Amino acid sequence: RHRLSFSDSCHSVSLFGVYCTARGGAAEMPSESVRALVIQILFPFLLAGFGTVLAGMLLDVVQHWDVFRNVTEIFILVPPLLGLKGNLEMTLASRLSTAVNVGRINSSSEKWNLIIGNLALKQGQATVLGFLAALVASALGWILEEELIVNHVALLCCCSVVTAFTASLLQGIVMVGVIVGSKKVGVNPDNIATPIAASLGDIITLGLLAVISQGFFYCMEPYPYITYLVCVVFLCLTPMWVILSFRHPESQKLLFSSWEPVITAMVISSLGGLILDHAITDPKLEGVVLYSPVINGVGGNLVSIQASRIATYLHFHCPLGELPDDAKGCYCPCRSFCTTGNRLPSMFVYPSRFSILAEFSSNPD
Repeated sequence: RHRLSFSDSCHSVSLFGVYCTARGGAAEMPSESVRALVIQILFPFLLAGFGTVLAGMLLDVVQHWDVFRNVTEIFILVPPLLGLKGNLEMTLASRLSTAVNVGRINSSSEKWNLIIGNLALKQGQATVLGFLAALVASALGWILEEELIVNHVALLCCCSVVTAFTASLLQGIVMVGVIVGSKKVGVNPDNIATPIAASLGDIITLGLLAVISQGFFYCMEPYPYITYLVCVVFLCLTPMWVILSFRHPESQKLLFSSWEPVITAMVISSLGGLILDHAITDPKLEGVVLYSPVINGVGGNLVSIQASRIATYLHFHCPLGELPDDAKGCYCPCRSFCTTGNRLPSMFVYPSRFSILAEFSSNPD
């Protein structure tokens, strides 16, 4: 298969550093066979589906723990914290996958600048979003119950910040390893990075939230200052992440332009958490918690693959702020949807649904 030499064809810089034109004309992206697309997308996507199933089973178990029974606002935290998987991890995976495909990390210095800058940005965003999600959850709980317990607010803030920070760090390291490794073995990271982030995100985040919140809940009565102290320590680290991300040009622009969408997504997810909190207490909706991570997560797994592939295509063919010449018209939606790159991921919807239903059927309890 013909391999495009990025060093010969790229000569201008955009957000990720590359606008590719071949000698004498526009460069062509390396083609992918249908067989390669199926193999690369199917298994990571099914793995992501099973990850959401396991997260649902875990949530069904931990909902009976003491901290979930006594601090019910923690259910409002579940969707926004699980949503960090899509807001931060999948976004990081898409950015790095695009950078790999356009030849941005061929040199060691460029690679580490890109990785360090993006990881520092993500840690800062995770800390701030975790703290804001806890404040929103506390406010919504206060509106519903007309009662505000300060120690519970401190517990929510501490657990949310620590969980978001730790889960983001673990998943970020895994994502960097997956993307760099896929480049070395000749696999398109656009096809596998975001589903792997999805498969790990829900189970890691929910497991950390349950363990951390239960631990701090037991420490809250004998040592009430612990939650305040831990939360302040993690928040004080935020300026360091901002400085690190600001020093790298790859993440400097994102430091100013990426807050509005992720904060908006967090607020919307918190409203979903409010619905989940109400559903938990309704006996007619018993068992809905088991399906919550699956319903929230499966749709985004395929969309993330398509979004990552589209982003790579745009960065490959044109500089930031412009469109390719062949995309400046009005396209029929059916024509765009039925292209091979879009049709194949959509075909995986039904096998994934059947496999998830089979997994639930095998665990009726």
